[in-house]
Amino acid sequence: MGGQAGDLPLAVTTLATAPLFVVTRFSFLGKSGWKSDASRDAALLFDPERLRLRLELFKSITLPSLAAQTDRRFTHLILTSSQLPGWAMAEMKAACAAAFGEGGPFVILAKRPGVSSTVLGRFLKSTVTGPLVAQAVLDDDDGLAVDFVADVRHHLAALDAAGRETGPDRMAFVSFQNGYGCEFGLNEAGETMTSLYAHRYPFINCGLTMVARPGAATILGIKHRKTPLLHDPVLVKGKRMFLRSVHGMNDSRVARTDRWQPVDPWREDADIRTRFPWMLDPAAFWNRG
Repeated sequence: MGGQAGDLPLAVTTLATAPLFVVTRFSFLGKSGWKSDASRDAALLFDPERLRLRLELFKSITLPSLAAQTDRRFTHLILTSSQLPGWAMAEMKAACAAAFGEGGPFVILAKRPGVSSTVLGRFLKSTVTGPLVAQAVLDDDDGLAVDFVADVRHHLAALDAAGRETGPDRMAFVSFQNGYGCEFGLNEAGETMTSLYAHRYPFINCGLTMVARPGAATILGIKHRKTPLLHDPVLVKGKRMFLRSVHGMNDSRVARTDRWQPVDPWREDADIRTRFPWMLDPAAFWNRG
């Protein structure tokens, strides 16, 4: 469903040239690692009001951030449920086609209830013909800086140059620890209030990237804070690479803390304007009059 996975190399031998899948779970019914009750309750998961919010976030944050990548050598893989209402599926397909173009680098997998890591593993094993595959995880309400893919490949190339190898029990990980938290709320007039904060979260599920053999571990089947530590990971400091949204209906536990540093006025911030330009889109719900 959706577009095709693109041209996958027949004989990938390096980390940096492995096909990269950015994996997003969208209202997948089953076991997926989410902390919310909705992932296990169809009535909650497919509630129209909830789906409209998830679609709005997906269209305003996740898709624009991927469509703006300076390095387009990736496939956006959206894992969803076969029970997703038809109107929501149609809206998702249209949004992906608008972001990437018809036949663009996206795949929509609509599957029966199950274990998300198992579904992903089967897809990668049947799709990737080379010995390595790179997987990055991105939730359906989070976004990435425009140079994310380019930087991931840069760090993987450095591992190649250092002679890093992978095997059945050896994977490569790249994590960017610095990012932004964007808190959405409503004021008394019902207007969307948007506050942006700088924060640090090593091995967060916003762009965490793993390279492994197809059919081995998947990015949805690991403990994202613990597993990378077993494989000599690359933890990148410096520039901020992800944006995590906070809106009261998050599927994972997230809340602003005292360690989050306000970025104000964020619309004038040079980093936001240059590397997260989709945040300034006048059509985004937080920028509408």
